[in-house]
Amino acid sequence: MELVNSNYILFWFCIIGLCLGSFFNVVILRSLSDESIVFPPSKCPKCGERLKPWHNIPVISYLFLRGKCAFCKEKISLQYPIIEIITMGLFALCFIKFGLTWKCLFAIILSSSLLIMTMTDLKEKLIDCNIAIGFGIVGIIYNWFVNGVLLESIYGLLLGIILMELIARSGYLFTNDRAFGEGDTYIAGALGACFGLSGLIQILFNTLIVSMIFIIPMFLYKQYKNKNKAICILFIIFIISALAFKTISQDWYFILAIIISGLWLLISILKNLKQDSCPMYLPLVPAFSIGALYFLFI
Repeated sequence: MELVNSNYILFWFCIIGLCLGSFFNVVILRSLSDESIVFPPSKCPKCGERLKPWHNIPVISYLFLRGKCAFCKEKISLQYPIIEIITMGLFALCFIKFGLTWKCLFAIILSSSLLIMTMTDLKEKLIDCNIAIGFGIVGIIYNWFVNGVLLESIYGLLLGIILMELIARSGYLFTNDRAFGEGDTYIAGALGACFGLSGLIQILFNTLIVSMIFIIPMFLYKQYKNKNKAICILFIIFIISALAFKTISQDWYFILAIIISGLWLLISILKNLKQDSCPMYLPLVPAFSIGALYFLFI
């Protein structure tokens, strides 16, 4: 009987996830364009024609319309069903992992916020900082009333902001700009508010690993083409040290190797940015999101 009830609840979590995933697509498209996420109702981004209710059924409408607008026949971005399916998966995973608990609701809010910011970062290279502030506040409230660790949450918030700002503002030492945008500081602070000091440190380390896997190869390729061999070598040393610390042993000499190679690498990159007329954009929000979700679920 319990299994039947559990499957029934899981089914509705999936349905709600699909429906909210459709709404998240609207938020992603409008959050950075000064449009209301409520008005006007859903419309075709190409011809502007208002969509009918049967055009907004998650995934099914996309398949039924064969990925085209019902009015102008222009192609509809594959982003719509993908976000709907990912949201459904996240909602289902939250329920399977945490059940009908406050932590499940917290995980849904966190994962939904990270998904929206990840997509706007990938599409527009910008994020709505209000979303980060929102789930940071949720993290403080959750830790205060559910876990009873308000100070740990505040310490994590302060560490995330201070650490990321120090790294970001170090860019002014070598260039006329920050090393990365303010949005990453907001996210780090919000994650610190959600997971506290120890959790934030692990998330930042997870973020580093994810960045190395997905972002660094692109950066290394560009440096190799520009014949910046020193940066390539430092990256290799830094990666080996970080992976050894994570998988082999957390000894002091691995920590020392990470710190020395990391600082040297950072200085080399910042010097290189000053001379680079077309620096490569490195999105951090997707790495933050994967690192945080890995910590939350695994």
